[in-house]
Amino acid sequence: MRVAVSYNACTSGAFCAPYPTAGGAMEAGTRLLEEVAERARLREGGAGVAAFLRLLYRRSPLRTAELARALGWPIPVTAAVRGELERAGLLERRPGGSALAPGARSWVEETLGLRTREDPLCPLCGGRRIVVDSRWEGLLSRLEEIHRRNPAVDRALDQSHGMPETALRRALAMYREGALEGKEVLLLGDDDLVSVAIGLLSKELSPQGQVYRGLVVVDIDERFLAHIGDAAREFSFSVETLAHDLRQPLPEALRSRFEAVETDPPYTEAGLRLFLARALEGLKAGAGWDLFLSFAPRDPAGQHTLLRVCLELGLAVFSITPDFNRYAGAATLAGSSQFLHLRTTEARPEPLGPYEGPLYTREVRPALRRYRCLGCGRRFVVGPGGEITAIEALKGAGCPSCGGHRFRAGRLLEGVEEHA
Repeated sequence: MRVAVSYNACTSGAFCAPYPTAGGAMEAGTRLLEEVAERARLREGGAGVAAFLRLLYRRSPLRTAELARALGWPIPVTAAVRGELERAGLLERRPGGSALAPGARSWVEETLGLRTREDPLCPLCGGRRIVVDSRWEGLLSRLEEIHRRNPAVDRALDQSHGMPETALRRALAMYREGALEGKEVLLLGDDDLVSVAIGLLSKELSPQGQVYRGLVVVDIDERFLAHIGDAAREFSFSVETLAHDLRQPLPEALRSRFEAVETDPPYTEAGLRLFLARALEGLKAGAGWDLFLSFAPRDPAGQHTLLRVCLELGLAVFSITPDFNRYAGAATLAGSSQFLHLRTTEARPEPLGPYEGPLYTREVRPALRRYRCLGCGRRFVVGPGGEITAIEALKGAGCPSCGGHRFRAGRLLEGVEEHA
């Protein structure tokens, strides 16, 4: 006889370990998934918890950051779901991360109907389609050298250092799509040094001369513009840099000039809409011009908003590649974001004038988050009005108790959105 699993609640409110009861396996399992999602404040609901369990059924153990990247969730949300499933007796901690607890595999098979463990994802590119292999070893080494000299990130501007391989991967994707050779290329914001990757790739592909006709970087942060200029002089590639706040329209000389734009905007709807609008200002009139967008992974409602904004601006979505970009230090989002290839259509919105509203994450969603020192376990409230205003300040000064400089992000405090 098949058995189902029911769950009784402890007086603490946490789930106790499961015990078998006859009948109703699917219904009891569905209730548990929904309860876990509710307790963890997971916007994907029970379907998201099922995806979490399916991932571990097919491949385990996995660390929290690996789970977060695979699912496209922020690390604090992933950790919350993991904790609830541990309290339900379905997961256990192992040296390599989380895994299904003894006996949980049969429950997952019964509840989710799983039987197979095959993963058809390409082992070379991991689904990204672009492989940074030994062909680019020398180029990547030069990029790594330049990245080591990067200015510190400014979290107020939603900056995170993209990994050198990510910058090269974006440049290679643009090259593959025909968006570099013979083209005028505009980068709106470039703390990831994609312009440097393009310049070095151009020299690698054509030692006698650059493959692009023009390369322009517009950024509000003059430190990164100077850093890009230094790299261009050191490695002899051409790039034009311009300090400009994209709250204001593009200068006249940059309008309707470019055939390709690349951007990694602030991870807010206002930032997305503004940077895409400025990208359209820079692109030539007509259909078929390329726009490459990097943006944070989203829950279903957030992804719907992302695509709706693109469509409202007359942009056609040609591809979406999850986990294409990797970042150093962007712990909350598991150091990962998606990469979209968009193209213009004949439908163009009216040009956008100056923008005066909130733009960056700290302006749109001022947040307090708990952080825990990995050295001694001391907890801190970080953010506007907290005991520490920014995690960068805490990391720089070190833990007052033990002097450690490594901290783990926890939950946002109540009343603040969990998904960035």
